[in-house]
Amino acid sequence: MRRINRQRRALLKYGGLLSSLAVMPGSFGTLEAAQTDGEYKALVCILLEGGADAFNMVVPATESAYEKYKNAREKIALPHDSLLPIAHRNENGLNPLHYGMRNNMGRMQELFNDKNLAIVANVGTLTAPVTPEEVENGAPVPFELFAHNTQRAQWMYGDATGSSHTGWAARCADLFYPTPNPYFNINVSDINPLLQAGGAAQAVTFNEAYISPDTMRYYGFGPEAGGSAFGNLYQDIYEAMREDGNLMIREFAKRRVEELERPDRLSGLFDHVMEFEGFDNGVHETGRALGRQLELVAQILSVREYFPGARKRQIFFVVHHGWDTHDSDNEHQAGYLSDSLGAFWDALVKMGIERNVTTLTLSDFGRTIGSNHAGTDHGWGSYAFVMGGSVAGGEIYGKMPSIETDSPDAWAGRVVPTTSMETYLSTLVKWLGADGSELQKLFPNLAAFGSDDLGFMR
Repeated sequence: MRRINRQRRALLKYGGLLSSLAVMPGSFGTLEAAQTDGEYKALVCILLEGGADAFNMVVPATESAYEKYKNAREKIALPHDSLLPIAHRNENGLNPLHYGMRNNMGRMQELFNDKNLAIVANVGTLTAPVTPEEVENGAPVPFELFAHNTQRAQWMYGDATGSSHTGWAARCADLFYPTPNPYFNINVSDINPLLQAGGAAQAVTFNEAYISPDTMRYYGFGPEAGGSAFGNLYQDIYEAMREDGNLMIREFAKRRVEELERPDRLSGLFDHVMEFEGFDNGVHETGRALGRQLELVAQILSVREYFPGARKRQIFFVVHHGWDTHDSDNEHQAGYLSDSLGAFWDALVKMGIERNVTTLTLSDFGRTIGSNHAGTDHGWGSYAFVMGGSVAGGEIYGKMPSIETDSPDAWAGRVVPTTSMETYLSTLVKWLGADGSELQKLFPNLAAFGSDDLGFMR
């Protein structure tokens, strides 16, 4: 026992156990592999971190509905004559009003009107379909409904019931590749449970389009290395821990070895990387700028065929910080999102893969209908945006809520979702190749909502 404790202390000091071991592996061994033959397909998930105020991104333009919006939103209401018109077809018959985007969202307006961008109306976390009246009378709602970390985690898990503790993208990795594929989930941003909680293969993180030299091995660290006493100590720790009786310790050793070996496996990956224009750093962005993250995703996509095994499915994770707008409008965030999506679309077109890559947004929650006289507070239902050449764009899917004081679509000033998070996400994963029974297992509460497809993917 003393030997193992010494190993633990050494590993904490020299190997960073707590920072490196984010999750434990999961299993989808009971499922058949989903369809991964044929053309390449990828999802790019953009988290609008903080709770996006989509009600000031897509605004009712029909005069009577706009006046209700203006009265509810007070000083943060957008001027009617500033709205950029969007032309949706209203094929579902649920959204007869005219709508417009705010005036700095020109690229998203263009994408929508060119039918390469869709709006998913009033989507959010739910445990079952529910009305505002039922919520008022005590119907079940998701746990800690307006808390950032809890609601964000439910989006990452793809489950608002609390029964899932692995990321839906991690579960997808096990579904699409029963033999673990370490290049299915690609992270270019923060640590997150979407890709990194569960999964038989650890998600790969890239900070730049460059594979760092294997300095650990060069200086004598890691299995099969030599050249230093410290390196020998490191090897001894791994050798013992890979045979340890504790699953967590064995798993850490396994994953750390994979990290040490990754530079060899990916050597030369970016030798053929493409360069792109139009991405920028934004202004005073929190964390790594959205434009730079999407530029990196584009660069990785440009070398997709050079990953070991030439994988046919991938999911990417990107974060756009700064959407918790209690004391401001979201003018900057919305404009920068629009410009960044436009630049990313241009990059996809340049590569000829705009039909192979679908980009989606998700957020902690929406915002309140009414203003707090400076910004808005935590809400519930919101809008999501989906971009791609395989998107049946130029349309609004689901039913838009009435944005007005005492809205019939709201409870306590917060819009109650009419489109479930699970149905939204399952539509996208179905496009990747999962079938109905697999979707039910990927999203365990999906059956509560009666449909696995909103129809926005071709």
